Amino acid sequence: MLYSVAILFSMPLQLFPAVKIMEAMMFTRSGREHKSVKWQKNLFRTATTLFIAFIAVFGADQLDNVVSLVGSFCLVPLSFIYPASMHLKLMADTRWMRIKDSVLIVIGVVAMVYVTYISVVTWGTSDPPIDVCSL
Repeated sequence: MLYSVAILFSMPLQLFPAVKIMEAMMFTRSGREHKSVKWQKNLFRTATTLFIAFIAVFGADQLDNVVSLVGSFCLVPLSFIYPASMHLKLMADTRWMRIKDSVLIVIGVVAMVYVTYISVVTWGTSDPPIDVCSL
């Protein structure tokens, strides 16, 4: 029970960096000088927290698909696309290095599209897309 309470109270700490980045894009003035901006930021923070809570409550049954979508949009590019594109831009001197980096980028894009497709197709069902036991 204490672990659950600790996770509950750590949620604002996890949300803080993302909210600060979004606030910097949305608000040009500071909330210290302008009370209306302060309350707009408070309303934005509250709405963001409620939105995340809404997703958590109503998406709990589909947690595997949410994790798959996060993996397809964040982890696949992080492991395949970004390193290969950085190496291609910074270090690839020979034609062979450029070909290898380009192949890795294509594999990453294909994997990202495939995982996203599988996540969307299986949304709302509990059946896996491929029956591994029958193979």
